[in-house]
Amino acid sequence: MKYIYLFAIVFGLSLVGCKTGVGITYKHYGPNNVDTSNAISLDQMVLDFKNQPQKAEFTFKAPLAGVCQSAGCWVSVQPTSGESIRVRFKDHFLIPPATELNSIAYFHGRAYFDTLSVDLQKHFLEDAKASQAEIDQIVAPKIELNFEADGVWVKKSTASKSNK
Repeated sequence: MKYIYLFAIVFGLSLVGCKTGVGITYKHYGPNNVDTSNAISLDQMVLDFKNQPQKAEFTFKAPLAGVCQSAGCWVSVQPTSGESIRVRFKDHFLIPPATELNSIAYFHGRAYFDTLSVDLQKHFLEDAKASQAEIDQIVAPKIELNFEADGVWVKKSTASKSNK
């Protein structure tokens, strides 16, 4: 009977070991935890916010489309339609600039519209290591949908490296 229990424990541990051997890791950033069970898609978040701008707090899931290459102080996500959305971090927490693009991330925080000055738009492009020609094209302030995250949970799969 002892052997059956021992076998069950060893078998259970081997299953846990297999799960971590798949190459999936999780990393949390920010002062608040993210309850991923309540996450909606990025497209749904955009739709919900545009329909009810007074409901500004969301938890959503999206692949990372861009990461600030200077300090990791923002990321961008790309809805199916429309322009990319910049996610800034409450209390100025950072994520590593080397965070892999297309990593699935869960965000919790608030959506808002913001007017970006010409200087701030150029600063963001410099952070993203854009070309000078692209930076020089910025000539007017711009209103865009932004998101301020108080918690980010990044799910990174090393298997995605082979898909590049």
